[in-house]
Amino acid sequence: MLVGAVLLVCLSTPLVGGMQAPRLRSKRQTPEFCAGAPPAVALGSWALWVLMSVAVRVGFTGTRNTWVCVALFAGCVLVVRPMVRMVAPARLKENRLVVAARAVGVCCVAAAVMAPLEVPVTEHPVAGVVMIYAVTAAALGLIRVVDHGYFPLVLLCTALWKALMAGLTGYWIRHEGGSLTPDPDTATAGTLLLAVLWWALAGLAAGCALAATARLVPWLRTGPPARPVPPGVTSWPPAVGDVWMAELTHEDNTYKERPVIVLEHAPGFVRVLGITSVDKSNRSRGYMKLRLAEWKGVLTKDGWLNLEIAHIPYCDFLWRRGECPDRVWDVLCKKAVVRERSTQAGPAPGFTFRHRLRSAMNKHVGRDARTVGAGAGSRARRVWTRERV
Repeated sequence: MLVGAVLLVCLSTPLVGGMQAPRLRSKRQTPEFCAGAPPAVALGSWALWVLMSVAVRVGFTGTRNTWVCVALFAGCVLVVRPMVRMVAPARLKENRLVVAARAVGVCCVAAAVMAPLEVPVTEHPVAGVVMIYAVTAAALGLIRVVDHGYFPLVLLCTALWKALMAGLTGYWIRHEGGSLTPDPDTATAGTLLLAVLWWALAGLAAGCALAATARLVPWLRTGPPARPVPPGVTSWPPAVGDVWMAELTHEDNTYKERPVIVLEHAPGFVRVLGITSVDKSNRSRGYMKLRLAEWKGVLTKDGWLNLEIAHIPYCDFLWRRGECPDRVWDVLCKKAVVRERSTQAGPAPGFTFRHRLRSAMNKHVGRDARTVGAGAGSRARRVWTRERV
């Protein structure tokens, strides 16, 4: 029972830990988790056990029994559908077709696992409920990983922890004389229960590893993709003409949150124009003055628009500020001084291999440009030590 409780906690973790914190504290931290999912799955497991135990006893032995089983399966879908919707991100909660398809898939997985285990499911209610809970939690956890596991190396780290837990638990089961592949006809309910829990945890770890690998290869090759949606953003992708807050990387590897105007989408990045509040009146040929009277609700002070196009990875967009005024957008579409990044300058900041590798870890190369460090020639106080007294 202790090992089973530990495994259930591990299976429930993806249902809760869906949000991955951004690299900087910003409005991208939105509640994309559901702490009520594990209790909801636990309560729904009882209903699934009742419906599946009746379906197992009836069986597909005739036309009438077949229709009864189909009706029971439809009831299982109705039970699972609220759980699927509960763990789904905000952008998918109202997509009824996707939610229904996922509910059918979870029910099919549960039925495929429970069908060979007729005796423990029907004669041992607690064991049957726990088995259904494990299978349902693992399936919902994999769905949540696909929806929220944006950063591949963070997801791979989660897979390694799950694999380590599965390895230790499997070793303990084998050491105590149990089996990971017991015979349903001769094994006890406890043996089958531990085997199902172990396979659910191993499947969760394998699913996390596959999702991480599938996303890591294109991430390191071309940069962060536009899909899936980065965690925390509500409207996606950034629409052309919108103003977003993004982490803008500079040539010296410093980065800072700045407003940007979205110009064009590319497979691995977005072309934008950055906005700064630093006075650029002495460089008016490369910048455009933005007055607050025209940008109310989008900017908080007068700014300067950099007319050199910058390339920003999709993962560096944080939150939407508003829309570019029509007059300014018309000027940008006609203004000849808006220039593309020079090809002689090399890769755009934030797109070298080490930048892509660090971003896959949900981190950033360099330091925050807002952090002021004390250099060798500064007048910072020396560190007090007891030896100097």
